[in-house]
Amino acid sequence: MELQAEIIKFIQSFNTPTLDAFYIAITNLGSSVFYYLMIPVFYWSVNKKAGITLTTSLLCSMYMNVAIKEIVALERPIGYPGIRNIFVESAQGFSFPSGHAQGTSTFWAVVMNWYRSRWVYGLGITVIILVGLSRLYLGVHWPLDVLAGMILGLTLSMVFVWGSKSASHLPLIPNILLSIIIPIIFVCLFPHQDNFVYMGMLSGSWLGYIFEEHFIGFEPKNKGRFKAIIKYLIGIVGFLLLYVGLKSILPPYDFYHMSRYFAIGLWLTFGAPIMFQWLDL
Repeated sequence: MELQAEIIKFIQSFNTPTLDAFYIAITNLGSSVFYYLMIPVFYWSVNKKAGITLTTSLLCSMYMNVAIKEIVALERPIGYPGIRNIFVESAQGFSFPSGHAQGTSTFWAVVMNWYRSRWVYGLGITVIILVGLSRLYLGVHWPLDVLAGMILGLTLSMVFVWGSKSASHLPLIPNILLSIIIPIIFVCLFPHQDNFVYMGMLSGSWLGYIFEEHFIGFEPKNKGRFKAIIKYLIGIVGFLLLYVGLKSILPPYDFYHMSRYFAIGLWLTFGAPIMFQWLDL
C-alpha cells in the first residue's frame, strides 16, 4: 500500500480550493444521479436499443462491482496518514474496485462502441480518465481500485454491446420469465442492499422493454426541440413521483427497495413511452 499511498500523495500535492471543487464536480459524473439523468435521454430521444444496452450493462456492472467489493473487502485510504480525504460522502462500502471508475468506463465505453465518432471517443476517454483521477485526488480510492474498475467497465461494456447487436429475439413468454428469474437469482447470490436496487431496476427495465417492443413499437423521433423538452420533463417527473411516492409508502426493507426500482425501470422503458405515443411526443 505504501507505493499506492505515495501516488495519491503526489496527485494531492497539487491541491487548491479550485481543484477541490473541480474534482468534486467531476466525480459526480460517475454518480447514480448522472446515469438516471442521461440514460432516459438515450432511450427516449436518441436510440432505444442503445438506451436498453446502457441500462442493462450499467446495472450488471454495478452488481458485479458490489459483489467483488464484498468478496475482497479492502478498506479505503480514508484515514491513512498523509492522505487528504474530501467528499467522503461519495465513498460508500469497500474500496476495490472503484464503482465510480467502473460505472463511468461501462457507460462511456457503451456510448463509444455504439456511436463510433472521433468526438465521442475524445469525450468518453476524457471523462473516464478524469473521473478515475478524481477518486485519487479526493483520497477515497487506491490507484489499483481505479485501474481495476476501468478494466472491468471496459470489458463488460464490450460484452454487452456485442450481445445486444448479435443476440436473436426470444419468444415473448421465455423473455418475460428470464427478465424476472435472472435478476432474482443474481440478488439471491449476493443479497447486498445495493444489489436489490440494481436487480429490481434491471428486471423492470428489461420487462418494460419486452412489453413495449411487443405491444407499442415506440421509436425515438425528432419532433422538435420543444417536444423533446416536454417529453423529457414528463418522463423525469414520472420517475420522481415513483421514486419519492413509493419511498414514502413502502417499508424500508430490501424487497420493497427492489419493488420500487422495478417500478422505476418499468416506467423508463414502458410507462413513459406509452405517454409519449399518446401525446405524440
